Formats: sequence, structure tokens, C-alpha cells
Amino acid sequence: MKHLVLLHGWAMHSEMWGDFGVQLSQYYRVTLVDLPLRDNLNEISDAIVAELNDEPFYLLGWSLGGTVALDIAARYPNRVQSLILMAANPCFVATKTWSGMPLDIFNAFVEQLHANPNATLQRFLILQLQGQPQFLKDVKARFVLKPTPKLSDLETSLALLKNSDLRPMLKKLTCPAAAILSDNDALVPISVGEKLRTSQPNLHLTILKNAGHIPFVTQPENCLNVIHSVLNDSR
Repeated sequence: MKHLVLLHGWAMHSEMWGDFGVQLSQYYRVTLVDLPLRDNLNEISDAIVAELNDEPFYLLGWSLGGTVALDIAARYPNRVQSLILMAANPCFVATKTWSGMPLDIFNAFVEQLHANPNATLQRFLILQLQGQPQFLKDVKARFVLKPTPKLSDLETSLALLKNSDLRPMLKKLTCPAAAILSDNDALVPISVGEKLRTSQPNLHLTILKNAGHIPFVTQPENCLNVIHSVLNDSR
């Protein structure tokens, strides 16, 4: 059975995968990882790999987890069989040549978080669902299953997201890669899709309609279909 490792997004935890993780476990040996709290991307990646058995595995990274997953895939090419980026961006903050969150909006979010962490996190949950309020109760219920990280840890991981630029790693990637994006993701612009394919021409790109930033909650079956396709085509 193929070993699939799931990495969650910013401020979240492994319980966020919920029923989706259970569904995946029917087909794969699933490992749910809680991202280690570090201020260095390489240290986070190394800590995760150190906890896994010395065998090949498949990686699914959601949002910030996609940043970590891409770093692992690039730095451990003999371990990672394939990579799936879900609602993730190798360069999260926009540049002159790359689509992403505008820097002023990102900095404003950081300020809001520092001023009122709890209220900002609640708004963040709503933002990720982007007009899909019917899923909010479920997402909030998952969110409270584990303690919220300390403010200092949240700010550290935001700085990591702001300063990480893994576009060069994406270009050099040797394992099969796929990306799942949504046309109404408030955090990762849909235009990132073509940027990803330009950087990695063999990347398998799926654009979902109205799936928001948590597509495994809003459209689990579509996400499962993509994952099955990618893993079945992988070595």
C-alpha cells in the first residue's frame, strides 16, 4: 500500500483533514503530520522526514503545507515518489513576475493577527471557505480539536510563508507533481496555475470551481479523484 503523507496549512493541524483523511486511508497508508514549530523551512522539512520510516512516500501539502512539501520533494528526491500541492503557492506573496497575495494585504493580516489573534483566526476560517458558509460549522469543529498555536508561533510561520520562494526548487523537481487550485481561492490566485505549469511543464494541474482554499472539505470527491490519478500514475 502506498504511503501518503499529509501536511496541513498555516495555523491549522492534522485533525483538519477529518473525514477526507479517513477516506484516503481506505486506499493508502496515510500519515497525518503536525508541522513542527521552527523558524527555518529546512529544519521543518528535516524534522518531518526524520520521523518517517526509511522508505519512499508520496506527499500532499495544503497551503503552507505545500511549501514544506515542495521543499521536502526537492531536497529528498530519493524519498518522495510524487508531490501534490493543494491550494499552495511556491511564492505566496506576489512579486512583479509572480501571482500571489499582495504584500500590503499580507502585512495588514499580520497586524490584525497581532492585535486580535482569536478574532483574526475566526475570520481566516471564513475567508478560506470563500462563500461556502455551509461548511463553516464543520471546519470550526475540526479547528478546535487541538490547541491553537501561540501568537509567536503563528507570526513565525507567517514570516516563513512570506519569505519562502521555492520557485527554483519547483523548476528542478524530478518527481511527478500535481496541483489542485480553485477559481475562487481568496489566498492563492488562479493565475498561479499557469505559472506553475510554465515552471514545471509536466505538472498535472486541476482547477476546481468554487472550492475555495479548503477543497478537501468543499469538494472531497474531486480531490480524491485527482489524488488517485496522480498516485496511480506515479512510479
